[in-house]
Amino acid sequence: MPPFNDLKDKVHKRLRMRVIIYFVISIVVLGVSIFHILKDGANAFLALVGLLVGIVIGTVVARMYKISWDKNAAQVISKFDAVGVIILVLYVVFEVFRSKIVGYFVHGPSVLAVSFAILAGIMYGRVFGIRGKVRQVFEEEGVA
Repeated sequence: MPPFNDLKDKVHKRLRMRVIIYFVISIVVLGVSIFHILKDGANAFLALVGLLVGIVIGTVVARMYKISWDKNAAQVISKFDAVGVIILVLYVVFEVFRSKIVGYFVHGPSVLAVSFAILAGIMYGRVFGIRGKVRQVFEEEGVA
């Protein structure tokens, strides 16, 4: 599922690269989570729940960027807005304390697997959220 492959000339290169990087990171981090499930005997169900929670968080975090249509460039662009800064600060705090937060709910060998699953979910959620917003801009502007 390469992001925006069908309309890549209509999405600013920096935004396209950001989504590709999030997607690649999510695959690598999910692999690390699966590794810990297999190696440490972590609870796969808890990791799946962590992945789903991460997707929700990532979709909300995708709100950091205001995505709009630039008529001069005929491309979708992204900018930070005031709400995005607040979300970014909350996201950074969550990332810094992610293992401690997960540790309150999950114990033993599952902490690492769930923590990485949440991170993978956040990256997937960001990809899904940004893609959805770009598609919405395309619909509003009549670009297809």
